[in-house]
Amino acid sequence: MNTFTRNEGVRHPARRKTSIAATALAALGISFSCATCAAADDDFPVQVPDFQHPRLLSTQNVSATPEAQIASVAVPAPAVPPTQPAATTIDVHTNEATPAAPVAPSGAPANAVPAVAFDDHVVPVAPAEAPAAVPVELPPERAALELIGGDGKMTNGYGYARAFSLRGMAVTSAGVLQGELTQQSRFGFSGNYGNVSLTHDFSEDYYTNVGVGIGNSPLFPSWRVDATGYRKFGSERQYVAGVGAYYAKGNEIERSDQGLLFTGLAYFSGMVIEGGVRLNWANPGDILGPSEYVAATFGNDDHRAIIIRYEHAKETYKVLPGGPELVNFKSNTINVQLRQRVSRDSMLLAGLEYYLSPVYDRLSLNLGWRWSLR
Repeated sequence: MNTFTRNEGVRHPARRKTSIAATALAALGISFSCATCAAADDDFPVQVPDFQHPRLLSTQNVSATPEAQIASVAVPAPAVPPTQPAATTIDVHTNEATPAAPVAPSGAPANAVPAVAFDDHVVPVAPAEAPAAVPVELPPERAALELIGGDGKMTNGYGYARAFSLRGMAVTSAGVLQGELTQQSRFGFSGNYGNVSLTHDFSEDYYTNVGVGIGNSPLFPSWRVDATGYRKFGSERQYVAGVGAYYAKGNEIERSDQGLLFTGLAYFSGMVIEGGVRLNWANPGDILGPSEYVAATFGNDDHRAIIIRYEHAKETYKVLPGGPELVNFKSNTINVQLRQRVSRDSMLLAGLEYYLSPVYDRLSLNLGWRWSLR
C-alpha cells in the first residue's frame, strides 16, 4: 500500500502523527526536483519539477484534532431562586387581607442571573457557549491535473523567458505516478521536455522516487534518469532524509551532467522546513558546480499553502544567446508561491521569482490552476 492511501486509514488524532511524516514524493517544483524554481535559467542539471511535493502531500487532508467534538455535558435547567415568605397587607377599609408579591432574595439585583443550588451554595449558571467550529476535512485526492504558465523579463536586453507546463498525478496500487509535459523558450531557443516518475513505499520508514525523461534543444537533456531514496526518523516519523543520484545526457556532443542529491525535511505544526545540497559534475571538463537551498512551507493544500524558497548555486554551463557556454559564476534565486484552495476540487496557483547573476537578472510570474479528482 502506498503512503498516500495508508494515511486515509488512520483517524484523528493518530492520523495527524502518522501522516505528518508519511511522505509520498509528488510534485510542486519547490525542491531539488525543481525546474520552475529557476524556471528559465537553470539548464538540465536541475531536475524537471515533480507535480506535488512531499511537504504538501504529507500534510494534506490533516485538519485540527476535533477536540471540540467532545460530548457536551448536560446543563441542569435553572431552578427558581428561593424566595422569602410572602407578606400580607390588610386593607383598613374592607378589613380584607391581600397577599403581597414574593420577595427576591436579600441583596439580589433585579436582573440577577438564574442560579442553581449545590450543597447549599448558590452558583450562577452562565449561558452555554456554542461549540468551536471544526475545520472541514477534504477527502483525499486520487488524481490531479495542473496547467501552469510563466513569463519572465530578463535584463541586459536578453528579452523574455516563457514556460508552459501540463502536469498530472494519480494514486495507484504501485505508488504515486506523476507525469509532466513542459515547453520553454529563451535566448532564441525553444524546447520541449517530458518526464514520468513513480514514488513507492517499501515500508513505514522507507520510500523511493525514480524518474525518466526525454527532451530536445539545448534547453533540455536528450534523456535523463533519477533515483532517490528516503528514510523517516523520529517518534512520529516527522523527519525525513534523502539521498539521490542522476545522469543527464545533453543534446550537444560531449555535453552531460551527473550528480548527487542530499536533502532533509522536518515537519512541525503548520510548517515544514526543507534544505539540501546538490553536487553536479558537468562535462566536458568534469567541472563541479554545487548548490544549496532552503525552503519553508506554511499551511497545506486543503486550504492555503505558502512556500518560500532560496537557492545559492555555482553554475557551470549555461544556455545563453550563443548556445551553451561555460560561465562559472554564482547565482541566487528566491521564489514565493501561493496555492489557494478555491473550491473542493479547484486551486489557484501563483508564483513570483527573482533570479540574480553577474550576467543578467530575471523577474518572473507564474499562474496556474489545479483540478482535483477525489
